[in-house]
Amino acid sequence: MTDAGNTSGRTAMDVVRSAERGEVSRDQLVIILESWSFQPKHRTRGLADDWETRPDSFEAVEYAYLVGLIDDTAYELISRLAGHTSNSRDQDR
Repeated sequence: MTDAGNTSGRTAMDVVRSAERGEVSRDQLVIILESWSFQPKHRTRGLADDWETRPDSFEAVEYAYLVGLIDDTAYELISRLAGHTSNSRDQDR
């Protein structure tokens, strides 16, 4: 998969799951998520619950960070590009 953004019909969480399975490299994951158009942040019971109801929300990036698919530098870059503050990662832990 090489499409960035939401044009392929896949969600941000679909891309993260592809990276978990090794179908997308970490570098590709970062490139794709850098240009993603995320849905507004929506909080349910917890971080891992949110992607079930909003698979295109920024929580997919937070999930990727928590499971080690992206590092601090990539998280900060994607967060900045998506208009999120870097403090949101620390608050969600």
